[in-house]
Amino acid sequence: MSKQMTETQVAIIGGGITGATLARELSKYKVDVCVLEKESACGFGVTKVCQGLVHGGIAYLASRIVKFHGNMDFMEYLKQPGNLKEKLGNLGREDYFNLAPVLGLEIHRPGRLMLAENQEDLDMVNLIKEMADFQGIQGIEVLDRKALEEREPLVNEKYIGGLYDPNEAVILPTDWTFAMADHAQQNGVHIFKETIVEGIEDKKSHYVIKTNRGRVKAEYVVNAAGLYADEIAGMVDAADFEVTGWKAQLLILENRDFVHHVMCLVPHPQRGRLLIPTTHNSIVVAHSFEPMTHKGDKSTTKEKLDELITWPIEMFPDISRKHLISSFSGYLMYNTKKPSDHLLESPKRGFINAVVGAPGLGPAPAMAREIVNMLEHQGLELTARSDFNPYLTREPRFIDLPSDEKKDRIEAEAGYGHMVCRCMHVSEQEVRAAVRAGAKTVDEVKFRTLAGMGRCQGGFCTSRVIQIMAEELQVSPIEITKRGGGSYILKGKTKSFWEERPGEGAR
Repeated sequence: MSKQMTETQVAIIGGGITGATLARELSKYKVDVCVLEKESACGFGVTKVCQGLVHGGIAYLASRIVKFHGNMDFMEYLKQPGNLKEKLGNLGREDYFNLAPVLGLEIHRPGRLMLAENQEDLDMVNLIKEMADFQGIQGIEVLDRKALEEREPLVNEKYIGGLYDPNEAVILPTDWTFAMADHAQQNGVHIFKETIVEGIEDKKSHYVIKTNRGRVKAEYVVNAAGLYADEIAGMVDAADFEVTGWKAQLLILENRDFVHHVMCLVPHPQRGRLLIPTTHNSIVVAHSFEPMTHKGDKSTTKEKLDELITWPIEMFPDISRKHLISSFSGYLMYNTKKPSDHLLESPKRGFINAVVGAPGLGPAPAMAREIVNMLEHQGLELTARSDFNPYLTREPRFIDLPSDEKKDRIEAEAGYGHMVCRCMHVSEQEVRAAVRAGAKTVDEVKFRTLAGMGRCQGGFCTSRVIQIMAEELQVSPIEITKRGGGSYILKGKTKSFWEERPGEGAR
């Protein structure tokens, strides 16, 4: 971005799944669009630490049950019409399945399986089945113990039945966000990373956005800043809400053929637990509920780890602490204006607040279309581009190729034969390709290639990844960061520490 004034028609503040998907949707039209993302890569905010679920079927119904506080008749509560969150979630889910083949992306459909432990649980199972039939949800099955074992052979013997929903899907959120952003760029969108919005001037006919990298003049502004959407809205005196939520700690476990479905207990008010089989052979255990003390709190605690690890062990006794790989924190965010729903509004001409609460992954494609319609109604001229390329060319993972194709690639480029990440089987050439595609941090290489996402969490491959990145970027390895900013990994060359201490001998 120029330190002078960059001019655009639509400025999207925030490059998470909502902002990146909107950028891709707008790239279908003859519109100049830019994305302002404060992190080193799109999707490195709330999107990066979400569960990866694209809800379908009974998920929203189950969520309603967990959130019930007894303030009205239970059945009347369950039969309420779907809100914007539920409507966009169901529409967006179908978009993901349609987009996967044209963008070269993975979407798994393991389905959701609820576990019933006693008669009270079975009564809730029958109630949910009744409500699913009422809503026209297809494929829902009530399971007895035998049917439960057929789907999950290692499940704890104490569960006597359950409910199966084939509609739940799982994606790798960062991979999809990268793809949306890459596809938008391929079709002409400008994406400015490490660009922090510091202020916005409302000039009536346009907005001037002040950033750490210069100013942007935009006819329209879409506020998709996630946790910080209230602060962005406040810059134009349009923040009659706050963004807050719950801090959620999660675990990652090895999946040694333990779990095949998204697993949960039969929902009851104020109780919810999830085991999620990821697209890359691990299990996400979700999640704790804790007050969010401040928006930058990403800490994890032994106390919550000890609590969370009991859940998968209880459901699947073959799982133990030795299968624990990592832990991290995310956020279940909401806005105080519509706490149970997304906030999609235009408080000023040309300015749109797109404040997406949890779950925010599934609605993204449908949300993008809604925002485009709002922009058109406000005067943005939308003329379809004849040169829009609907496809994104992405190389398949080397490990997934047939043997003869692997051999051909190694003969053409020896880097394919050098394994960098042994856990996830990532080759040197794939790491180099990720850097050439724009990755400038270890975390972006990790999420583009899966290097570092296996059992050892980068213990063996990180040094080699840094070396390759330094070679490709033509910088010192000391300059390579984990996720941008000041997240440097290396302090200096080993011998230099002693060179800086004259008179001291080597130890």
